[in-house]
Amino acid sequence: MESKENFLEDEGKEVKERGLNPLTEAYKLIHKKEPIELKDWEIAKAIIEVLDDSGWVPDSLAKECVYEIVHSVDYPDNATRINIVSFAEEKARAVFPELSNIDEVHMDQIDFVYNKWKDGQKKQIVK
Repeated sequence: MESKENFLEDEGKEVKERGLNPLTEAYKLIHKKEPIELKDWEIAKAIIEVLDDSGWVPDSLAKECVYEIVHSVDYPDNATRINIVSFAEEKARAVFPELSNIDEVHMDQIDFVYNKWKDGQKKQIVK
């Protein structure tokens, strides 16, 4: 029998490549239901708190979500954006081990480690 951790990690692999929204996939794992009529920023707000807990969200899916929250989500106003993105930047220190020793993570650092991680994923597929 496969462990819960292996199952969750399999659930998180290559979500974007399968054409799925990583925020929606994380929401479904956490809340056990579809995020009906929620905008991406509302989903981000509903999942951000546990993105650094691999018991809730697999590591690979958490990486996709942090990247999406920081770089792609359309927020209704600047205050909401700052609140959610700042929380995602804080969570990024646990989601991306390379950022763990950085006091204040910023979006360009997330972009760098995310792209480095994605390149590593592609190289593993080619092998």
